[in-house]
Amino acid sequence: MDARSLQFVATACGGELLVGSSESTVCRVCTDSRAVQSGDLFIALAGEKFDAHDFLADVAQKGAAAVVVNRTKVGQVSRLAPHVGVIAVEDTRLALGNLAARYRADFNIPIIAVGGSNGKTTTKELIASVLRQKFNTLWSEASFNNEVGVPLTLLRLDSTHETAVLEVGTNHPGELAPLLRMIQPRFGVITNVGREHLEFFGDLAGVAREEGTIADTLPPDGRLFLNGDNEWTPRLAERTRAGVVTVGFGAKNDWLANILRVGLNGTEFEVAGPRPGFNGSYRVGLVGRHQVPNALLALAVGTELGASPDQARRGLAECVPPKMRLQVWESKGVRVLDDTYNANADSMLAALQTLADLPCAGRRIAVLGDMAELGVHASDAHREVGRRLVELGIPKLIAVGSRSNEISEAAHHAETVDVFEVRDATSAAVALQELAEPGDLVLLKASRVTGLERIAQVMKARA
Repeated sequence: MDARSLQFVATACGGELLVGSSESTVCRVCTDSRAVQSGDLFIALAGEKFDAHDFLADVAQKGAAAVVVNRTKVGQVSRLAPHVGVIAVEDTRLALGNLAARYRADFNIPIIAVGGSNGKTTTKELIASVLRQKFNTLWSEASFNNEVGVPLTLLRLDSTHETAVLEVGTNHPGELAPLLRMIQPRFGVITNVGREHLEFFGDLAGVAREEGTIADTLPPDGRLFLNGDNEWTPRLAERTRAGVVTVGFGAKNDWLANILRVGLNGTEFEVAGPRPGFNGSYRVGLVGRHQVPNALLALAVGTELGASPDQARRGLAECVPPKMRLQVWESKGVRVLDDTYNANADSMLAALQTLADLPCAGRRIAVLGDMAELGVHASDAHREVGRRLVELGIPKLIAVGSRSNEISEAAHHAETVDVFEVRDATSAAVALQELAEPGDLVLLKASRVTGLERIAQVMKARA
């Protein structure tokens, strides 16, 4: 963050500077009391399970230059060291967003917003990997895609940055609009419209309405990048004033791909597009055919901003999978596809396809758990996953959680599938240790509520 005065901060937040010089400056914003450094501006957020106002004395001891607090908590700052500036606001969470929006307005650089039901974190990483071959690029850490993560990312901008890539996420209708007002993107990417958070969106039309907010936001001189193979793409394209670029496997797309090889070390594909110099073969260091449209989106964005073919190829090849998203690792001869970060019906089917596609010296084993936030669609979605496992010929299934019987229902009727139903991740870890042998390929996939990352921890500990 470039230096900004406490008066700038107070005005941007819609707050009042109660203590400190208006000309004092800060160069870093922090919301985690454990990570505060000397000179930081600390914004005290309050949530259902925590209240950062309880740690104001700690952040003052660590050398925070100033704090932003709720006006109702001003009494808690009375005993802070006199060097600590104090800005009072009505709501610190809103203040964080307002500060980020005002700060972002000082930068005239191309900013890309990346959303969609599946693959947005990976696509964000791919785009950033391509762009940083040419530009000093800022991008969201991990999955910093909500009302806290987005403003914190914007507040990391500084005068050296030439472009930025921000991920935007949503669980409920209306959550994307305020994030996009902060970001003011010129370019937008929607990876796809799929069965995410149906408990709150109701159906795919509800998902499309929300994800399409990205299309609504873009200016006429911007670009909207879409997966042209998704059935909702025409409706998303109709909503934007920007130019539209489509990618995918279908012949009508602007950028086309043909898969050459899916392996444990990455995926190779052939590209044909509107710029002949970019045609040819590419490799992405991510596993699964579903990663190819994500890579095409990154390629299309990169070319729009001026990356060369060599820069695009290098950026795609260098990108590594985000943590717990189809990461490949090995434990005592057993290879693991660790996709434990989260799951919905479409991402579960894609992961199963990847398990079936990859080379395997032994047996393929799927460890599948509950998918959360599907509402009335939950039973059908879990049964669909079980049917697809049978169709793909995956011979071993460990079904985990309260819906394990729904996942395994179809598999029970298939003589080709051995089924193990367990209630929790701990039991699944025991079952997998007894079942897996050197040469086997294991998929771990579920929503975070199932806690399958505990299986990964057990297996890595014995590696």
